[in-house]
Amino acid sequence: MLMKQNHFLATMKTCLLLTVGVLLASCARDGFDDESFNGTYPGYTNMPSPDASTITVKASSDKQSQTITWEAVEGAGTYTVSVYQGDSPNPQENAIVKDRVVRVNYITVPRQEKTYYYATIKVNDNPAENNTAAEGFTPFSWGTFTIDIATIPGGTNLDAYFKANPIPVSFQGEDITYTLEAGAEYTVDTLYADGYIFNLVGEDENNHSKVKFTGNHSSIMTGSALGLKNIDFDLESSDEAFIKLVKNPVAQPQKINAWETDFYFYLIEDPISVINCNIKNMKSFFITDVKAHDSGMGVYFPTNLLVDNCVVQMATPANNTNYAYFYMNNGGGFIKEMTISNSTFYNTTEFGFRYFARYGGFGIDQARTAFGWETTTLTYKNSTFYNVCQNDGQWGNYNGIFGKTTSYWVMTNCIFWNCSTSGSVPRRFLHGRASDTATFLNNTYMKADGTFQDPQNYDVSGTNIEEDPKFKDPANGDFHIGAGTKQATLGTGDPRWLP
Repeated sequence: MLMKQNHFLATMKTCLLLTVGVLLASCARDGFDDESFNGTYPGYTNMPSPDASTITVKASSDKQSQTITWEAVEGAGTYTVSVYQGDSPNPQENAIVKDRVVRVNYITVPRQEKTYYYATIKVNDNPAENNTAAEGFTPFSWGTFTIDIATIPGGTNLDAYFKANPIPVSFQGEDITYTLEAGAEYTVDTLYADGYIFNLVGEDENNHSKVKFTGNHSSIMTGSALGLKNIDFDLESSDEAFIKLVKNPVAQPQKINAWETDFYFYLIEDPISVINCNIKNMKSFFITDVKAHDSGMGVYFPTNLLVDNCVVQMATPANNTNYAYFYMNNGGGFIKEMTISNSTFYNTTEFGFRYFARYGGFGIDQARTAFGWETTTLTYKNSTFYNVCQNDGQWGNYNGIFGKTTSYWVMTNCIFWNCSTSGSVPRRFLHGRASDTATFLNNTYMKADGTFQDPQNYDVSGTNIEEDPKFKDPANGDFHIGAGTKQATLGTGDPRWLP
């Protein structure tokens, strides 16, 4: 049955803020964002409260936290912020943050699903600049509700289901959820979910729903946000990407001129996330984009991609010197924030793609022009990688962002076994160029012969572990590490395998 829960609060994009009101007049837009605001505009008196119409709330890619942002007030030095759980003007007993003073125009706080929140933001006096604030504050409220459309019965073919029950077009751009029954089995050829913040969620995190791809080119296709959770996927029949970005998305592109040529850039503003899922028999890409030069196709720029608490078994059929499991080089774009955490990726064939991640030639300069992006980050943490990019593999290739001071690289508490065999994992992670914006900690870079890769001048942390993690039965996908190993003592690799 179709249910529209709190429709005005449905979308993650802005959480469709319900503004309670502004007690004082708002300022004119000053054009300063989080990074450029410095609060040095002397001579103002009676500074107004923040303009409520500029307030946005964005969930993190794992939906465990949320960042509240407002337009900076000219002349302000600090703000006092309180955030409460609940929709009452005075929910004092439910304070998450109480009277916190911040010098920036945003704050990040914990987040729960299907919850109301209420906050106040007050501009403080700025004596150093002789600026005074008016009395009062800006109140606003929002909710973290999705639109729960339906629970799909077990045994359903999802193609047939969505053909008979198409997603309402009126929900385009909104946060919608379809639920799968615990432990139930489903089949799908192609699941097309473009135009929505689309979530497909198994109802029990401990008893996963099961989805089997049935066609040679089965894929999950989207050009917008996507959330997959508590599901086991079997891709054995498919030679196509697990997630494929569509050729003609609902989203409207921006036309950007680069190298004296016009290109169409597509922004995916909200996260693509795969959480608490198992994926087996993946023969092709985990995610890939479309070709920018194919008859006006666009260039994709996902803002966030998160893989967390997942096990991914690759069955790569043959080597390919150009491909990557996370492949954004068709169109030439890149992912602003990509994170692999608490997960295992392992390959069960003798072949492998050359790269784990490969981005295209468009870089931060073009993304800054199009979307205002200033930085990009690639993160691997507490994860296990086995036989990935073996046979002359190079792990990473990012023509548009490597060597930039605005690119950040994080590789911590990971175990790599027989990975990136053409040079070391840290060397190829950094595209063969050392970076002051790189963070390494407690990683294992073990070769198939039992020796270890030299991290050279790329991982200069001095924390790399040269000890066998003693996987229990890797041939059968069991990567439990040996008790008493240094990896066990430090808690490295995918946490599910700790003794």
